[in-house]
Amino acid sequence: MTSTSDIHTLLEEIASKGASLDEPDHIYARRELLAAARSLCYKLETPVESLLRICWAEAQTHPAIRTGVEMNLFEKLADDGGAVNSNGQLASMTNSDTVLLSRILKHLAAARVIQEVDADTYAPTALSNALIEPKYRDAFPTVNDVAGPPLRQLHKYLASTGFKNPTNPTDGPFRRIWPQHTSPHLCLDERHPLIHQQFGNFMAGYQQGRPSWLDFFPAEDQLVKGLREDDDAVLLVDVGGGMGQDLEEDQEEPVERAKAGLAEKGIKAMAHDFFTPQPIKGDYSDSSSPKAYYPSIDIHASGGRASYLHSVLHDWPDAKCKEILSSLRPALTKGYSKLLINEVAIPNRGAPAVSTGLDLLLMAVFSSGQRTEKQWQELLERVGFRLVRVWGV
Repeated sequence: MTSTSDIHTLLEEIASKGASLDEPDHIYARRELLAAARSLCYKLETPVESLLRICWAEAQTHPAIRTGVEMNLFEKLADDGGAVNSNGQLASMTNSDTVLLSRILKHLAAARVIQEVDADTYAPTALSNALIEPKYRDAFPTVNDVAGPPLRQLHKYLASTGFKNPTNPTDGPFRRIWPQHTSPHLCLDERHPLIHQQFGNFMAGYQQGRPSWLDFFPAEDQLVKGLREDDDAVLLVDVGGGMGQDLEEDQEEPVERAKAGLAEKGIKAMAHDFFTPQPIKGDYSDSSSPKAYYPSIDIHASGGRASYLHSVLHDWPDAKCKEILSSLRPALTKGYSKLLINEVAIPNRGAPAVSTGLDLLLMAVFSSGQRTEKQWQELLERVGFRLVRVWGV
């Protein structure tokens, strides 16, 4: 445990941040308060307590939730308006063994996933109620069933390569665990309907509550101003946009499902392999360097105002990213088009665990990862782009 002066400093910071929760920008105060509170917990722990938390408490929460998802436990907890239920009642409702369920419920309560009202009596929480919704629930089968095995064996894979950074998704940690899948990206596509659906739901939940790129990127000034006035002028091409959360230009299966709703909003859905040249053309010459803006948007490539990539490039190692970026160049018009990339930039110091944890997951599954701002700049320059500015939250 650290000195009491460090603890008192954190207590003062927590009190100060807590007083800011009533202010208009309380969302940032809440995040800062949460970070300070977690820092206090870590400062108070002894090394042994930290070890037990990581190895025993936190490590077993994931399989406990995954089991709860499998037995529809969280739906049953929410029945009758979230009425209190005993272990025996919940065992009957989930058709499970009372002894088994009691062990799972006790750990979920200890992890604050559910509420322990009395001995062997439980009620739902905001988290357990959220786990009824597919966009939150499906995070657990996606991470546990798909990413979990290569993550658990990551150390063995890295040792077998002499601890080299993985850069080949067809011979990375994922393929060592799932050799029947030629690529982790193919494992997640519509040829595997359940995994594909769960992954899509998870990605929708991942964006929930996060700032939209329009919250911090000055679209009016950077995109709308100077937009061509002809009827077929393209404002934004969203490359790899899934169901069109930012806009839409993706592969056929999600495109067909997205077309109807997007058309009403003036958005045209188009199937396209982003490793090949964009179907919307500009007059960009290979001898010039188009402007690149990062991080702010999903990739859109067009003879339009902007091409936009959102959480696309972090799924691919540099060699594949160079192919994707190179395919966008013919869609850009010199002096008019912009390349917009909405991604995480890992800071040089104080990187949040959510970002670094996702980086290791991307390493294990896709042989790719998050990048620092310097790495983004180097990647863009290798393909002839120039990083002009970074916007962030």
